[in-house]
Order: sequence, then structure tokens, then C-alpha cells
Amino acid sequence: MTFKDTPEARKMSIMYSLANGYDLQQLKSDPTRLKYICVGDYPFVCHISKGSSEGGVKFKTLKPKHTCEDANTVASYLKKMLGRYPKIKVKEMRESLKAAFKVNISESKCNRAKKLILEKLKGSVLDKYNKLVAYANELTLNNPGSDVIINLSKYAFEKGKRRFLRMYICFQAMKSGSKSGLRPFIGFDEIFLKGKSKGQLLVAVGQDSANHFYSFAWAIVDKETKLTWKVFLGQLQNSLDLKMGEGIIFI
Repeated sequence: MTFKDTPEARKMSIMYSLANGYDLQQLKSDPTRLKYICVGDYPFVCHISKGSSEGGVKFKTLKPKHTCEDANTVASYLKKMLGRYPKIKVKEMRESLKAAFKVNISESKCNRAKKLILEKLKGSVLDKYNKLVAYANELTLNNPGSDVIINLSKYAFEKGKRRFLRMYICFQAMKSGSKSGLRPFIGFDEIFLKGKSKGQLLVAVGQDSANHFYSFAWAIVDKETKLTWKVFLGQLQNSLDLKMGEGIIFI
């Protein structure tokens, strides 16, 4: 194929990219030549330069094969979506891809991508849990006097595996701050944690004379129950040396 000049060739290359949903990177652009590759590090290469005898410019190298839609690439696009909505249907995944990237992905390819992503997400979550003890040690090492407590499930070593139950954190700076002019008030709240692991976050806060809130401690628990609150309150009592709570308002 021959073009009148490089501006025309550039225009047609852009139209080709938009029409097919490909993300092309322009490596060269001057009055006599153009070169494009796929930004996804895939085989596509297009090299356009001036013809030897006839006028205009034409393809000198063209490797049109795109593998941008293989399962691994689709997985990278969908990883965030499946992290939030792991039960999303393949049909909805395909519709999302078509709307966002103007590509039609087969049902089988989407299904493979979904399985690949969920397997990787499961592995990454387990890796993070396995690093919790090291994280707790690092916190106490760099914040002497802090309380960082990890509790394991009663089934902790079932089948030789440790099972996380809850985690409590109260930094030494928060302990010191609790005795520095704050009002005799401690408020409690909880919030649901979304994502793959879920659970709930329990928090304890104070308030200064300017009505600014001050975090005392927080805990990640499997669910909000009388037991989880009892454990959290007991840990907070020890951290802040509350004794029996005389003179303090709890909300």
C-alpha cells in the first residue's frame, strides 16, 4: 500500500489504531519515514518509508499480528474489577471490555482470564497474610512501646496452616497523646472491610479541646461480636492504662 506522504500515512495509522482498539506507540516520525509498535510489547511492527522510484511512502515492514487480547493481557485489565467483584459473570466481563477497549473477547478466553486472575489474587492475599508477623515485628522495632498483637484462630494449625483471626495496633505515640490534654472521652466505631478478605475494622478515638478527633487504637477482626469487642476493649485498657475507666466517658 502506498500513501501520498507521511502525514497521510500517519493519519491512516491513527485511524487503524482507533478502529481496532490497539494502543500503538510511534517510535519514528520524520518527513520520509514512520515506525509504530504495540505498547504491550507484542509482535506488531509497522515501518513506513519513502519508495525507491515511485512517489509517496509505503510499507517497508509490516507484522500485523496483535496478541493484545490474549488471556494474560485481558487478565491485567480485569484484575482490578475481579478484585472488587470476584463473582462477576463472564458475560459482564465481556461487555465491560467491549465498552472500555472496543474489543470482542471470546467467552472461553474471558473464562480463562477470570480463572487466572482469581488464582493470582488468592496467592497474593495469602502472601500478605504470611508477612503479617514480620510486619508486626517491624512496627514494634521502629516504634518502641507500641502494642501490636496478632491472634490466631483456634484452628490455627489445622492441616499445618496458620489461620489469622484478628490484629490489634496501638502506637506508643498514641499512648503518650492520650495523656496530653485530651478530653476524658473515648468513642468507638466499626466499619465493614470490602474486598477479597473482608472482615471488620474496630476503632477507638478521642477528642481534643478543638473538637479534633484523635485515634487511639484499631483492630481488624473477622466480625463484630461481643467477644471481639471484649477483646478489643481489654487490649485498649492495657494500652492506655485505663484501669477501671474512672472519670472517662465511653460512647
